[in-house]
Amino acid sequence: MKTSMKTSVKTSLQILAAALLALVLAAPAPARAAADAVRPWFGRVLITNDDGITDPRLAALARAFAPLAEVVVVAPRHNCSGSTNYVSAFQSGEVAVEPYDLGPGIEAWVVDGFPGDCVVLAMTGILAETPPDLLLSGVNSGPNLADAYLASGTLGTARLGARFGVRSVALSNLSDEDPSMLAAVPAWCAALAASPAVRDLGPGQYLSVNFPDGPADRVQGVCWAGPGEPVFHDAFELYACQDSGRQVWKQQWWFDDGDHQPADGDVTKQRTGWITVTPMRIGDFDPTRLGAAALPTWPDR
Repeated sequence: MKTSMKTSVKTSLQILAAALLALVLAAPAPARAAADAVRPWFGRVLITNDDGITDPRLAALARAFAPLAEVVVVAPRHNCSGSTNYVSAFQSGEVAVEPYDLGPGIEAWVVDGFPGDCVVLAMTGILAETPPDLLLSGVNSGPNLADAYLASGTLGTARLGARFGVRSVALSNLSDEDPSMLAAVPAWCAALAASPAVRDLGPGQYLSVNFPDGPADRVQGVCWAGPGEPVFHDAFELYACQDSGRQVWKQQWWFDDGDHQPADGDVTKQRTGWITVTPMRIGDFDPTRLGAAALPTWPDR
């Protein structure tokens, strides 16, 4: 289906917010019940990222949701890309936090830590008494396709959100140099969040969304897509050897789609202009291997 991305976030959200306000404040009880029926299912939204609190994509996302729900942003002070769901507080025992101004209707906190610290802090500290209904991570500057989710801090925070029982969505690949997408993507994210695709997520489930490159009018549509073949590659090269025997190895990493991407996978679909939505699940337990092979006995038993 063709998805229009041309409506500005400001206009669409102002219309929705005004309509809801008019129904709730001015209408009789039956009409108020109708207004409640069209409200988003979420009342409180936690937003974080791995690109840092100053990233314009984070601010645009928070401002898109501010008219629809209570928005709390808890994000790292610096770029922490590639940090997966690492939580530094498990080693240090603490994190420093201070308020941050992202505009009206947004409670924001900047954390001297990693994205994982932000989620654990929010869920067990800042929002412990009033947990969020929805967690949004992003919007990340680059894509997180195929196996890139293994290293991604954007996916790592969504995975932690699902671990805490919160419906979570990771959002990736938005250029802050394209005003058409920067305006259209946050509004579309609000529509996605309100949809059954997010509302009906079960325990341990979350979504990974990747936006295509290019301006908004080049978007072909929205589709479900499984992960493609691996695109993330890394290697260490020996950089220096010292007389003491100490060696320095430098890491290099790169993306390469390869030649065998499935036509319906997220890599191929995203590269051809589609917004891809990939269903994800936490957990590595494999019940099919229970009792699948004999185990060695312990000595003297």
